[in-house]
Amino acid sequence: MKSTTQQQKNILNTVIGALPDNRPITSLQLVEEFEKCPPNFQPINKTYDQDQDADLWREKMLIGKRTTRYLCQSKTEGLPDYIVETLRIINDKEVTPDGFSQLTRTADTEQKAWRKKQIVYRLTKKGSAKQAVTDIILCSRLRQAPEGFTLAGDLNGILVCFKTCPVPHRPPPSVPSKQAITELEKTIENLKLQANPTNNNSESQDYEYVQLRPSYQLSPKRAAPRHPMYSTGTLNIHTDVEGVPFVLNPALKHNTAALPVFYKAISVNMEYDFHLERQVLCTTKTSNAQNTNPFFQ
Repeated sequence: MKSTTQQQKNILNTVIGALPDNRPITSLQLVEEFEKCPPNFQPINKTYDQDQDADLWREKMLIGKRTTRYLCQSKTEGLPDYIVETLRIINDKEVTPDGFSQLTRTADTEQKAWRKKQIVYRLTKKGSAKQAVTDIILCSRLRQAPEGFTLAGDLNGILVCFKTCPVPHRPPPSVPSKQAITELEKTIENLKLQANPTNNNSESQDYEYVQLRPSYQLSPKRAAPRHPMYSTGTLNIHTDVEGVPFVLNPALKHNTAALPVFYKAISVNMEYDFHLERQVLCTTKTSNAQNTNPFFQ
């Protein structure tokens, strides 16, 4: 399992390494031995065209230790928010152009940086830079810059070339004119008037609902009567009309019109002797039932 994961990581690193890195270069250093390149810097120790030693000192010595210089680049180190905008080759004794920086000492041994000629570069704040240097190559045989690269100059027989890309900038927000501000203020005022209409306008409009005044009390002044309940087993049930007082509407009390008589009660019609019911009970009930039945009393 571990070997498979490691293989996947190696493949991913290979793919990432093959892709072009268009991040801007932020810092440059010079070292005497490319193995001692500072952290987060990458040495340019091979030429682009012939894959040979990219030593920039280029001094032939028959006796003694060989002196070498290697250029290192970084895309993470250096001054915050500053990038390398361009490169240039000048003579060793030439005055550094205005706005350019130079490397005077090696980062690993603190030795003299250059012989006869030197590389100078211009650092620009990222927000104001027009272009950024994204790659630097060294050519030992070519006499002109490859396609897509710009020639910085010849340094002791080595062509120094660099690639640039434009730096995208977000356009600043436009400042609104006075007329636009005035129209915006009018729009806001109209929205306020629509949200809070005056009393005159509210009275003239035809609402489908009744508007209550703020002083109106929604809660009743007296408590509602409790609904009477009756028990049915384990449940307490009440009907919707229970608790409603059966009284005459006060508005009807002022009506003096006499109500018509629909039925006149006659005492004769109201009498009933239950004779038939007694005969039925006599034929179906026992003597004990006759003693307890109220019809026989």
